[in-house]
Amino acid sequence: MSELGDLDITDATLIPAPDADQLPGVTIRIRSGVITQIERGSAPAGGEEYDAGGRVVVPGFWNCHVHLTERVWARAATVPAGRLQQELDDMFLVRGFTGAVDLGSHPRDHVAVKHRVSSGELVGPRLLTAGMGLYPPRGLPFYVRADLPWYIRPLLPQSSSRGAARRAMGRSQRRGAEVAKLFTGSYVQPDRIKPMPLEIARVAAEEAHRQGRLVFAHTSDREGLRIAVEAGVDVIAHVPDAPEGTEPLLQEAARRGMWMVPTLEMFAQTVTRDPSYLEPVYHALGVFLEAGGRLLFGTDVGYLTDRRTRGELEALDACGLSVADVLTMLTTAPAEALSVGSGRLDAGEPADLVVIDHRQLNNPAQLADVLATIRSGRVVWPRESA
Repeated sequence: MSELGDLDITDATLIPAPDADQLPGVTIRIRSGVITQIERGSAPAGGEEYDAGGRVVVPGFWNCHVHLTERVWARAATVPAGRLQQELDDMFLVRGFTGAVDLGSHPRDHVAVKHRVSSGELVGPRLLTAGMGLYPPRGLPFYVRADLPWYIRPLLPQSSSRGAARRAMGRSQRRGAEVAKLFTGSYVQPDRIKPMPLEIARVAAEEAHRQGRLVFAHTSDREGLRIAVEAGVDVIAHVPDAPEGTEPLLQEAARRGMWMVPTLEMFAQTVTRDPSYLEPVYHALGVFLEAGGRLLFGTDVGYLTDRRTRGELEALDACGLSVADVLTMLTTAPAEALSVGSGRLDAGEPADLVVIDHRQLNNPAQLADVLATIRSGRVVWPRESA
């Protein structure tokens, strides 16, 4: 995003932060991509205007678990811009995402996407990436093996020594990764989870932290969660979907200030919607929350082919989270965890905003009804031609 916008958003019902009251009849003035003034009932001061029509305006959303691994992202450096723009629109901008965390894709592809967005050739979210994840020795997940040619599989880091783990973290940083991803519990078969040796996970996390990177962990079960907690990772990338015996560890993770990305709808879509499977997963999330654990929003889109967010929002609602809770997951929580601003709308803040097609918010699923996405002061969805 090389161009910064000037815009007056009029007649907005502003929710400047998750814990703030709704402010109707607001004008938001944006100059050079930054909010310069928020005032009640004023008229536009010339230039471009967006009439919100009384609808809710909130800070831009973050999706903290995506993958640029679908075939559409392959060879992203040379794919026609129009084709990639359609994918960026559908995966991110239509959903209100002005930021996203890619937790595992080919560096060649995500680096190209980031470059084409930053140059202004494409319009997209701010994208942070983990590069290739670190796996246990001989521990590629079965679904990764199924999607890759045999000659690519040995190239994925499956460190069996502390030195190899350090080198893997160094390579991912040199390739532009801003965060790190460890598979402390890897589904090598649909019914078998292989843990990462604790000393490998600990060294990898220490090295990533030395590089200034946040560490995400795919844990899967009790042993994978134990390794992640003892290794000192920062974010649990999913609720453990084999949660038996995880309660004390989830409570310890919460006490240590770790974050979690639930991805509840991913489990429902890829495994089953049978309550006997989902209810223990939901209970594990509740244990983490009850202990003071903090959440980030993520869908695992890219692994999931369904890019819609409503299912995840409805699942969070079913777990008892309020609109403010979920809005926190989408805005101020990622801002704090990732050190990417404040996640609030105020004078002096970057003008990343979402217009929701409602005049008040009563349940989390309404956050799926995105009317417009504004990135750096520009209306990037819908476009005039959309």
